[in-house]
Amino acid sequence: MPSVFLSYRRISDEHNKSVRDLGDRLEAAGITVVLDQFAQEREFHGGGPDEGWPRWCVAQAKDPNHKILIMASASWFKIYEGTETPAKEGLGAAAEAGVIQQLLYNRAGIAKAIRIVTFAELDHSTVPLDLQRYHRFLDPRDFAALQHWLTGVASGVQAVGDWPGTAPPITWVMADHDKVREAFAQLITADAPFRYLPVQGGSELGKSDMTKQLLGNALRCRGLACGRFDFKGTIDVESEFQRFVQNLGVPPPPAAGTLTQRFSAFLGSLVNRGRAALLIFDTFEAAGDIFRWADEHLLVTLIRAPWLRVVIVGQKVPGKGGKSWDAEASPTLVLRAPTPEQWLVFSKPFKPGVDLEFVKKVYEVVDGKPAVLAQVLGPPP
Repeated sequence: MPSVFLSYRRISDEHNKSVRDLGDRLEAAGITVVLDQFAQEREFHGGGPDEGWPRWCVAQAKDPNHKILIMASASWFKIYEGTETPAKEGLGAAAEAGVIQQLLYNRAGIAKAIRIVTFAELDHSTVPLDLQRYHRFLDPRDFAALQHWLTGVASGVQAVGDWPGTAPPITWVMADHDKVREAFAQLITADAPFRYLPVQGGSELGKSDMTKQLLGNALRCRGLACGRFDFKGTIDVESEFQRFVQNLGVPPPPAAGTLTQRFSAFLGSLVNRGRAALLIFDTFEAAGDIFRWADEHLLVTLIRAPWLRVVIVGQKVPGKGGKSWDAEASPTLVLRAPTPEQWLVFSKPFKPGVDLEFVKKVYEVVDGKPAVLAQVLGPPP
């Protein structure tokens, strides 16, 4: 299994989140990711490495088993060039940059295992002169190409033409909502009794976390074309489309036109492709005109597209009842807030010493809010 070390400088919460998001997607693609954020949670349990972060960073950058991705930022480039003395937050990045610079020197500039990732278009002149020669991947647009470089294997989204006969094991870190898990396991099989799964519920019931888990399970079905579109993200539609299509095997729709026109163009590309595909839509109450498009176009497409599966989640979703696509749809699953008893069951793998009395007290204090209960009773963040 390939491994990759992500070298970056902590410059903002947004940049840190972008790096982590890339790490999550690479892991979902089967790549071992070495990232301080992951190590802090999974290996060091919040306490950091015994040898300290600078030595840990140097060890990862020197490890010949890792490929290295430089997460481009002006601050990282400055410490690479030695034009800025790092403060506390930049010491690890400075240590990594020094190792990377020496590796390139030792290899006469031939970097078989080092590339650059950007999260926005860069002015070429802002990149250090001796790094300008190396290819840069723009994420998420170039994610498939990045995956190809890391693994040596082209994106496999074209590999699966049919749905599996049985569902793979479903990873499900949630309190209750088991009916959704069971229905999803049916949905992603060849003999699914329905091909549209509508899930409806009020605010603060963990719906977005649920759709992320559904996508994660779909990504673990080798080669399956799948994507998740969150209508909370439509402030930056272009980035959301890039994330949506990156594992669907079709290009993002042209930027010109209305959102409805862009989704229609995307659906046309998917139909032309004609291979097993799963579409997940979140926060659908914010979809605006796309609600009507889904009702009158997307879900109608299911009638003649047995290879297509759709999950729509939100406070309001299209439901069956006098629709041409009724036979393709599951009854709407309505989410309810989990009970203290269900939260106790959820907590057992993570907090085995917790009892029902404690759970009830926490439940009362936080007014039953799932997001808070999941933090208190679930796995470490």
